[in-house]
Amino acid sequence: MKHQQVVVDYWTMVKTSCLCLLLAFSGYILIKMVQTVFWLPGHLKNNQKRLEDLAKQYGQDIDEDERAEIEKIFNSEPATEELKKEQ
Repeated sequence: MKHQQVVVDYWTMVKTSCLCLLLAFSGYILIKMVQTVFWLPGHLKNNQKRLEDLAKQYGQDIDEDERAEIEKIFNSEPATEELKKEQ
């Protein structure tokens, strides 16, 4: 049996290791994106419900004078006049 000599190619080893790490990182990103597709709508729905409950609570806490003043501000249309001036 003859002696065989092993030649270690460091460049190929480094390149292969980097490609394997890149593949693992890409797989991680893909899994996180798929997870977000299913997780995000539920999270947004819960957040919207929480904000609506908070708005109801704040709506109950203010008195009638403040409520009338806020409605007056929202019912007036100064923003549209400013937009017309800008155009």
